[in-house]
Amino acid sequence: MHIINVILFNFGRCSIDILANVLKEIRLSSRTYFCADFETPWGMDIPSSQHGGFHIAVTGEFYVYIKQNHKHIHLKEGDIIAFPLGAAHQLSDNNTDKAADSLLNGESVVEDILSGNNPFEPKGLSNSLNTVLCGAFNYDTSLNHPLFNDLPEYIHIKSSELPWLQGLVSVLSNETRTAKPGYSVLVDRLTEVLFIQLLRAHMLEKNADSGFLSALNDSKINAALIAVHQDLQGNINVGQLGELVGMSRTSFNQRFTKLVGESPKTYLTNFRLQNAKNSLLNNNSPIIQIAENAGYSSEAAFSKAFKRYYKVPPGSVRKKSAEQTLDN
Repeated sequence: MHIINVILFNFGRCSIDILANVLKEIRLSSRTYFCADFETPWGMDIPSSQHGGFHIAVTGEFYVYIKQNHKHIHLKEGDIIAFPLGAAHQLSDNNTDKAADSLLNGESVVEDILSGNNPFEPKGLSNSLNTVLCGAFNYDTSLNHPLFNDLPEYIHIKSSELPWLQGLVSVLSNETRTAKPGYSVLVDRLTEVLFIQLLRAHMLEKNADSGFLSALNDSKINAALIAVHQDLQGNINVGQLGELVGMSRTSFNQRFTKLVGESPKTYLTNFRLQNAKNSLLNNNSPIIQIAENAGYSSEAAFSKAFKRYYKVPPGSVRKKSAEQTLDN
């Protein structure tokens, strides 16, 4: 059967959710650090980080200062703000500019609260209280996926914009504070749901004509992405992708590159190398088989491409995986 017919057959049988697939590829994980009551005055300085973070005004209100663009954002009760790429920012009970050394270090605040020592613990009855929920999103940024280029500095969702999201926030804050059996797994899953909902909200608000998230809303490019993600044996090529979605090779290349942020050939190559890394980490398939599934006819060519992308040879990844298995 011609390869296009095979792809069309599989495409019709099993269409996949590209965003969900990508989040698995980049190894999205998340956690909620705490849901705690803070008595005014309070404030913390959160340095830039390689992982994302989020904050929710469960009750009361507080202010966020984004250092890079000197912007103040007022979070009212039920509002959510997320920093997908870990931009530096400050949280405080008021919107006056404060020197970083006058605020507590955010990482230290998390450590103190998790150890049972809330530095902003209310001292008796007070009307000046905030209930703040904070957490983080982590990804494997070594993959250099185009999704990362499309993530904004911050996402601010007002409670009035997505009122149904308050149910999720309520469960999340409840579970975090009560710590019932199994709460940690439940909270982590709910936090992942929160991240996806924030991305959805950003996609709807952005309404842009370029960027990876925009590509998911383009029927032809999304269909091509689905075909790439379903082809785990390295059979398809760029020309066949254009044929699959009914576009000339030139038109397809231009449209794909504009929306996704990289050429179809680059995306296809990187996706196969990412799958190869997962195979090296998670199964015992011979490296030559993994190389062939990535579209390489020899182990040497595969090793060269893999090292160029990940800065380490495939054998090192396989060895590291084996050592971790022994340690566990």
